[in-house]
Amino acid sequence: MIMVMGGLFIAAACLVNLSFTVRNSPVNLWSQLGISESTGLENIKRTFLEGYLYSYGASAAKKIATGDRVAVLQDLMQYTRQYVNSENFKKEYEHARLSAKPVPPATPKSKEEIQKERIAELNKSIAEGQKSMQTLPADLVETFKEVQQMLKDQVKDYEDPQSPMLIMLAEAEQFNYQNALRQYEINLEAWEKAYPADHSEMVKARLHRFLELTEGIDFNAALREEYRLKKFVNPVYEQKPAEWKMAYRSGKPVVDAARSFAQQWLAELK
Repeated sequence: MIMVMGGLFIAAACLVNLSFTVRNSPVNLWSQLGISESTGLENIKRTFLEGYLYSYGASAAKKIATGDRVAVLQDLMQYTRQYVNSENFKKEYEHARLSAKPVPPATPKSKEEIQKERIAELNKSIAEGQKSMQTLPADLVETFKEVQQMLKDQVKDYEDPQSPMLIMLAEAEQFNYQNALRQYEINLEAWEKAYPADHSEMVKARLHRFLELTEGIDFNAALREEYRLKKFVNPVYEQKPAEWKMAYRSGKPVVDAARSFAQQWLAELK
């Protein structure tokens, strides 16, 4: 997870979570970040489960002195690791995993089911038409009778098992089902990658993503001001994702500490 200390990358990106812990009292750490413990835990949980940065409410984090950021980061990451390994988080992950699981397409209707359904629909329309015809103006009755006859002809057509229309509808039902089934299989494969049964595999994916994202950051990259905003002189850097820019703003000491922690955590998960 990435927790932001006033716009600084004080944690591990999009995947390495941060929180606070034990060198200082938890209350003091939460207070430094300007959030409650429950908000901090929710940020950590959502960042890990959803793969997006949540740092809601961490308004006071930017006030942490530059020299203290690495120490706070280490506390946060240690706490995060403990939380992510807890039974409570594992239950949360399993709930999120099952909630995100794709639903297979419904079994396609048989030709006989389509036949029965269409005939029932047409007969219902005919019955309703008979009732409404009693209140129609005289000049519309004949036209309406023609509509009623057309519906009756359709019923007769559907009663024939070899009706071309019935066969076409049955083939369309199968075609749509096969397409839906293929998409379901694609979605299921993507779900299995995003939500592995072993939650530690998800953690490893998050950590690897963080290490890839922060590899070889040019912390000496030049900036320019444009409309009161800081932008990279190098257009390639300007196109980098927000997490990369956040890591750049955190500075090399913070990112190096986060990378070291992530590598150690990965080694323990193997």
